[in-house]
Amino acid sequence: MSQSTNLYMISKLDFEEFSKNPESYNLVFDDCNSSVFDQNFEGLYFLFSSFYKDQLPEFLEKLFYPKDYIGEAIDYGTIDFDDFDALPESKAIYYLDSLTVKEIAKALKTIKKEALLEFYNADKFNANDVYPHAWHNDESENQAFNKRHLKEGLELLEKTFTNANIEDNYILFFSA
Repeated sequence: MSQSTNLYMISKLDFEEFSKNPESYNLVFDDCNSSVFDQNFEGLYFLFSSFYKDQLPEFLEKLFYPKDYIGEAIDYGTIDFDDFDALPESKAIYYLDSLTVKEIAKALKTIKKEALLEFYNADKFNANDVYPHAWHNDESENQAFNKRHLKEGLELLEKTFTNANIEDNYILFFSA
C-alpha cells in the first residue's frame, strides 16, 4: 500500500469533463476538496477487517477497493515482477460515484468509533505487516502510528464522505 492516500471530491459535472481527458484536466488540491490519509489508510482497512472478522461489509470493500476507474488498468498477468525497473505505473484513477459515496457516508455514521478502535492492537498490526510496520501504543501528541492516529483517520474519513455526500460529489483516489 502507499504512503498516503488522497481522496479528492469532484462534482458530477467536473467528473464528466475529467473522465474525458484526465491528463489535460487541472485538478486543484486544497483543504476544501482533498483529504490526505498520511500513512494510515491501510491501518484503517486493517482495523475494519479486524472489527468485522475479515468479513467486510460491501460498503467498506467499495471504500477501500473501488472497482471503477478512468484510464488504463495494469494487466498483472503480463508483468515480470522480478524486473523491478520494468514494473509499470498505474494510469488508472479509481473513483466512487455519488450514489456509492452516499451509501458509504450513511454507513460510516452508524459505526461506533470507540468500539471499532478497541480492535487496535499494535502487535497485531505489525505482525500482519500493516504499512508502515511501525505501530505502537505511545499516544503522545507528537506520535503517529497508534490508536490516536487511526481515530484521526476515522474522523477524516467520515467528514470526507459526509461533505462529498452533501455536495453530491464523486471521490477520486490518488496514492503516492
